[in-house]
Amino acid sequence: MSWETSRDWHLVRPLVYYLMENFVPPGMAAGRDILDFSAGLGDLSRYMLQAGARSVVPTRPERDPPPGDGLVWRSGIAAGRLDAAFDPGSFDLATARMVFQFPTWEGDRADPDTLAEEFFTILRPGGRLVIAFHEFIGFEGIPATGDVPTVNELLENVDSPHAAMIRYLGLPPREGPFGESGFGLKVPMLVTSLHSRGFSIESADHAEPFTFPSRLFDLDDTELAGLGEQAMALKRRYLTDPRIGDYDRPAAIRRMLVELSGLFEFVTWPIVRIVARRLS
Repeated sequence: MSWETSRDWHLVRPLVYYLMENFVPPGMAAGRDILDFSAGLGDLSRYMLQAGARSVVPTRPERDPPPGDGLVWRSGIAAGRLDAAFDPGSFDLATARMVFQFPTWEGDRADPDTLAEEFFTILRPGGRLVIAFHEFIGFEGIPATGDVPTVNELLENVDSPHAAMIRYLGLPPREGPFGESGFGLKVPMLVTSLHSRGFSIESADHAEPFTFPSRLFDLDDTELAGLGEQAMALKRRYLTDPRIGDYDRPAAIRRMLVELSGLFEFVTWPIVRIVARRLS
């Protein structure tokens, strides 16, 4: 069973983020051969096909047969196996939406360097990598001592909406820039990883906030579906408005969150979007 199926992600996703036209504008997808890494529900893959992509290959880490949804899935493609699964220079565009913060090869530490190297290999010269991830936020008030604790150790006896979100998502703990423990990736370190592995950064922004329902586990499927439809319509209205410039966006997002709070209670977490281009 996939992560998405076991957590009813098809119902929860519209409440927590939007990120389709906001993540890959239609013009970026049109005419491209695209890898949608760890594609989840396949919604982004279907959107990019509708936007005119020449081809889209969605992947999933699970080895069981993919869903019969009309997409041509590649199963069993986990982080660390990309360059073995695809020929060099296979794609014009690679997307990794909300997955860069999860792979762990060094205990509980992320290794984005390995992912950056693999994406460089499978992209054509000039190809783009578009990623989105939870930005690092500290979770303890004082710097950590010793090894980075496990999720259970860090959240032991902690009862808060943020802790519930971390447990639900299965985020691995990270060290912050001052040694504190927390969750998510650090933007300066990731930018350096991409630069040192042959990418230039086209853009980096706070795409939108992750809005996790505080009462998620009190809501039934009908309530979740209804709230999801309303939340998605509201987010689409704010996040795809071409009249909102970069420096107007923070105030627009604030207005969006105020309006969204009238639908359900939530905790927020910044989502960062980076577009990087392979140099050669």
